[in-house]
Amino acid sequence: MLGFPTYRILPVLLFICACPSEDTVPTPLDTETAGGATSGPTGDGPTMMGSTGPGSVPTTTEPEGQTSTGSGDGDGPTTDEPAAGCGPPCTGHSTHQAAVVLEGKGANFSCVEEIDGTLYIGANADPAEIASLASLVRVKGDVTIAGNLALTDLVGLECLQDVHSLKLTGMPQLSDLGALASLRTAPQLVLDGLGITALPQFAPEFAGLSALTLSNNPALVDLHAAATWGAGPGLELVIGNNALLPALVGLSGLLADNGANPVGITLADLPKLTSLAGLEPVVAADLHFERLPQVPDFEPLGGLTVGGQISFNRMPAIVDLGGLDNLTSVGTFTIGECVHLGSGGMDSLKSLAGLDSLVSVNHFALANNDKLTSLAGAPKLAELDRFAATANPLLSLAAYEAFVAGFDPAPSGCMGDLERCPCFDLNPG
Repeated sequence: MLGFPTYRILPVLLFICACPSEDTVPTPLDTETAGGATSGPTGDGPTMMGSTGPGSVPTTTEPEGQTSTGSGDGDGPTTDEPAAGCGPPCTGHSTHQAAVVLEGKGANFSCVEEIDGTLYIGANADPAEIASLASLVRVKGDVTIAGNLALTDLVGLECLQDVHSLKLTGMPQLSDLGALASLRTAPQLVLDGLGITALPQFAPEFAGLSALTLSNNPALVDLHAAATWGAGPGLELVIGNNALLPALVGLSGLLADNGANPVGITLADLPKLTSLAGLEPVVAADLHFERLPQVPDFEPLGGLTVGGQISFNRMPAIVDLGGLDNLTSVGTFTIGECVHLGSGGMDSLKSLAGLDSLVSVNHFALANNDKLTSLAGAPKLAELDRFAATANPLLSLAAYEAFVAGFDPAPSGCMGDLERCPCFDLNPG
């Protein structure tokens, strides 16, 4: 959730971790379904296991909310104009009015053009079941493909155009996403634990993303396809633990399409990332950057003027905050952390130099920054509600007190070593 516009401080201060949230890879029994559907047969209604052959249109309707793990039985009225070039020859295409789980039980959804519910393709789904989705154009709910170690591509989904969200997880052998070239709508996209080297190309009329998660993809090196995707409202980007990813330049088109709207960006565990280039269009943002050992500066963020939650940690090549020269206000600003003493913090940062335009911060926290010797560098900072600083070994208590004395009224909080200022947490609401 973006950190705009309100903030609250927890009564007990602990530390905020700016790591990307980890998506849980669902098992075939974890399926989220529309309309309260269960993830498999429940005994509350019939489960249709018979096959539906090409050219036929099933007419039986399952109870509302029922999940089908078998055939296309339960489909609704037929559509007489099937999508061109999609699926086997059919006398008509139908809508399946229930959530669908494919789990290796011989499901056949030939001639089903739309699923009015969610689609879950689990670890045990076989290629024939997936191939039976060749007529599928729309899924009104979420589409999840998880843990299927037999898939190297998504053949069978070439005609898929519109989904509520798409989540592909836990398939390190899956390297070919070319079958998604017809996708027009997928506001939320998760690619986690795959073997891809580049992001997929979608249809030219793709309607844009509101949330993108790229995590645990050890071969991913190319984000350029995102430049054509466009952005929806409330854009959130989570990019973490992609061991070879060298650059973010492919995100520039996506962020430009977002305009001046706030964006949430989490970057973590990217050992080969050498620059923040690609983030130039960002104007208002939540930023959580951690364990980016080769990023040298914040220069690509020169357009940033407003921050909701900003946290920087374990970026050892950063020596100052240059590049944030136009940042005027921040809700919660955390530099370093105090949980992992000896390994956390912004260990090359020497001062606050670079915050030339900063006027107000609601909550400001500094911790475990080994070379921080001065709190100078934010000459216009006049409004500070709460200040917490601990375990910055080269900063004296006198330096803290002199910094705080410049504010009227003085901010609340604590300063000094861990005895005077225990490990804290600034928790935006």
